[in-house]
Order: sequence, then structure tokens, then C-alpha cells
Amino acid sequence: MKIFTYKDGINGILSALYISFTENIIPDVVEKANEYQPMLDSVTIHINTNLQYAERVKKALFKYGGDDVIFHLKICLMSCDVNSPTYAFNYARYMLKMRKNVSEDLATKCVSNFSYTVQKVLHERHIITGFLRFKESARGVLYAQYSPDNDITALIAPHFLRRLGHNPFIIHDVKRNKIAISNGCSIKNTITTIPPDFSPAEQEITLNELWCRYFKQINISSRQHLKQQDGYFPRRYRKYCFETWE
Repeated sequence: MKIFTYKDGINGILSALYISFTENIIPDVVEKANEYQPMLDSVTIHINTNLQYAERVKKALFKYGGDDVIFHLKICLMSCDVNSPTYAFNYARYMLKMRKNVSEDLATKCVSNFSYTVQKVLHERHIITGFLRFKESARGVLYAQYSPDNDITALIAPHFLRRLGHNPFIIHDVKRNKIAISNGCSIKNTITTIPPDFSPAEQEITLNELWCRYFKQINISSRQHLKQQDGYFPRRYRKYCFETWE
């Protein structure tokens, strides 16, 4: 078994694609270097990120796959699925091999795996943009905690930059210790191990109570449809949603 290990996200994958074609090596698995677990029956090839190689592959993918292909590759790499780097690599390699846009060729396994993974990440982004709850701090900064399945903090932050106008905010992925910080004009994504020091504004208690009252008022006790609620509002996202607190 041949295994490619890489660093640096999308540029690492693109560099791996260049090495795969120029040296005629087709890996069985592609993994992040910091998550790789060596196996006895495997041959490991570490791919060093080369921006020149990455740029050449990127231009070829743009030529065959259009403007969205790099974006979708980045989306796939945000997935919590351990196979997502392999799916991204195999999809891009297949496109380069066929020299055409293969996004509609869902009968091919590498395309269907990639498409399904991308759609799962985009679906969670859609859910979180409606479920993320912000609290206002005493200093006027909006703060939101959440624990998404996928690594989507950098993906959802631009939505809230547009939605919240010029209000500064922090989005904190407590599962991965990743945060997106905005001053109301731009966004910075980083990693932190510092626990939040949050002092709520005076009106936060009242707002939380209003959310709970709203949730109870729209819920008809005789027709709760709990399975439908779980479908639209999965329980794993309710930890940080004020309206579901008892």
C-alpha cells in the first residue's frame, strides 16, 4: 500500500497531484501528515508543499473543471471524514486524467465519494448559519460557541460578516479550538487554547428568556412531531441554542 502524507491544506494536495503525475505514482491513501498512523505493510511518501507545482496543477484544474473546482476541493478537506483527503485527491486526479469536467459523472466512485462529502459539509454550513447563537459581551463584542461535525469556521465566518454588518464578533469552534475573529470589516482565522473570558451584557438574560418563550409558544404540545424537529433541528446542535434550554 502506498500512502501520501501532506501538509498545508489545498496546496499540499495540489503538490501531491503533481508528484503523482510526474513520477507515475498512484497512492492508495492520502493523509494529513499530523494525523498519519504508520502501518507495517505500507510505503509512505511525504509530499513537500511546492507552490510552483501547486500553481501549475491549479491552472490545469481551472482549465478542465472551471472556477468552482478549487473551492470544492477546499470544502472536501474541511470534512471530518478521515478519507476526505483521499476523496479530494482521487477526484482531482480523475479530472486531470480525463481532461474534462467530471463533476456530473456520479457513476464513477471517486466522483460520487467526493460529491457526497462536499454536500455534507455544505449542508452543515447551511444548518449552522441558522442555528448559531451569539451573545453580546459587556464590551459589545458578539460571541458564539459551537461544536460542528466538520471544520467549517472559516467557511461560515464571511456569512456572519455580511449578516452582522459592522458589529465585531468571535465564532469559537470549541471542539477544534479554532476561532474566527472579526472587527466588523475583516476576518482572521486562528487557533487558540485560551478559555473564553466572557462577561455578558446586561440585556443577555432577558434575550435568553425571550428565546425560550418563543420556542415554547410556537411549539404545540399536543402535536410536537419530535422526529420532524430532530430532522430540522438535530439534537447535537442544541447545546448552544438558548431556546432549547430548560
